[in-house]
Amino acid sequence: MDVTVTDKKNLLIRLSPNVRRAWNHRAPEMKLKPRIIFDYELLYLERGELRIRIEETGFSLEPGDMVLFKPGKEHEFVGSAGESWMPHIHFDVLYYDNFEEVPINFKKKKECQDEEIAWIRPDVLGSILNIPDVIRIKNHSEVHKSLIQLIHTYERRDADFPILQKSIMLRILYLILKGLEANDNAKFNLHQTALENTVTHIMENYNQSISLDDLSKIACLSVYHFSRLFKQKFGVSPHQFQMQYRFEKAKELMIYSQLSLTSIAEKIGYSSVFAFSKAFKQSEGVSPRQFMQTFPGG
Repeated sequence: MDVTVTDKKNLLIRLSPNVRRAWNHRAPEMKLKPRIIFDYELLYLERGELRIRIEETGFSLEPGDMVLFKPGKEHEFVGSAGESWMPHIHFDVLYYDNFEEVPINFKKKKECQDEEIAWIRPDVLGSILNIPDVIRIKNHSEVHKSLIQLIHTYERRDADFPILQKSIMLRILYLILKGLEANDNAKFNLHQTALENTVTHIMENYNQSISLDDLSKIACLSVYHFSRLFKQKFGVSPHQFQMQYRFEKAKELMIYSQLSLTSIAEKIGYSSVFAFSKAFKQSEGVSPRQFMQTFPGG
């Protein structure tokens, strides 16, 4: 499956996690027969050593390691050494009406009924966000802190729980993605501050002509490497970023100011209202006047 930046962005917008079960589990010996689950399970190994199998691959886990057991993927706990401290949660990452009814499964896939097979969620975290089965990241302690908070919240489950659990779960996913990004892009991280500086420069000078040369010099990178790293981080080219920011500023002025379109065009860096209108419509799908008409008093 070829995953695009748009695929990832669309999934991130759709995320609506629901925690189905949460435990701060501690066991002197950990073994579990082969099974599949219908949802996701995230396990953090706080203490001890675990040996697990996911499909055909075996893993030895140490404190700080995490496992994301994915829907429909057979796994088993082969054994452990020492007492295992394993805070873990079962959750859906997208909203499903039956999220409370679907049970925790302890059977192999071939032992499941057709109705149970239909409960298996699509693995969007693996297929679109590329989160691996075993997660080893430097910021694992931040994930652990949020996971413990989530478990405590689950145990209380007051009236505000649905909002709070979603916010904590989204933070956990964010921390995991950032940790994996740091693993995969060691070089990229060296230039993180430089890239942020170029974005600040674009935002502060959005109404001016900014060349790729100027931005690459601010980042102290070649034009080629700057362009590649910028798009990797922000999903668009520097020029596209500036255009998007310009149009957001234009929308703000069209909604909240009494300025004419000619004045707005000049303020965001266009020499004529015609050039502004043409670029705005190409980007937004409607003309500036049509956009203004969608707001009361526009």
